[in-house]
Amino acid sequence: MKEKLSKIKWVALGVLLGIITGIAQDNIGLWLSLGVTTGVAIDYTIKENTSRNKDNKNTKS
Repeated sequence: MKEKLSKIKWVALGVLLGIITGIAQDNIGLWLSLGVTTGVAIDYTIKENTSRNKDNKNTKS
């Protein structure tokens, strides 16, 4: 459940920033899609770093 909330949080932040930038630049479609992909990329990067840190801790034991 906590992982789902984390993913939703980053995607929602990306959508929010995309909409704000899209309104400012008068191109909502482009910036909305870029915001979603940025949110997903941030979530993926955090998830990968967390899993690598867990793997490194398990191999040191």
